[in-house]
Amino acid sequence: MKKILAVDLGEKRIGFSYNRGTSFASPLKVISSENLKKNVENIIEVAQQVQAEVIVLGLPLRLNNSVKSEAQKIIEFRELLIKRFPGEVVLFDERLTTKEAEKRLLEADVSRKKRKMVIDQLAATIILQTYIDSTQI
Repeated sequence: MKKILAVDLGEKRIGFSYNRGTSFASPLKVISSENLKKNVENIIEVAQQVQAEVIVLGLPLRLNNSVKSEAQKIIEFRELLIKRFPGEVVLFDERLTTKEAEKRLLEADVSRKKRKMVIDQLAATIILQTYIDSTQI
């Protein structure tokens, strides 16, 4: 299996998850979201650190599958990544992943402060695990 890095790109934070070449997603880290150029550099740097062959970008679609403004930004951001990353850059539906991550953290009784710190990497982990599961069918 290829080494895959999943990215949950938000306005304030970027969550990362990767699979170490296995069929299991693991949370990696969260960094602050900055300007467009810096975000591209940071994602490329993390991809190189984990020797990723594929980057999966979460795409926030609406429930009716239409593209909202945030999704359009991600689509455009993907084009910038493609120019810098030698591997594949995939868009993958991230609908409701942050809600699912929040639910899991609440069920685990994680404090509000800690939730803020880990929710984006957990969302990235959910995105990656869903991607892996859907491609193994």
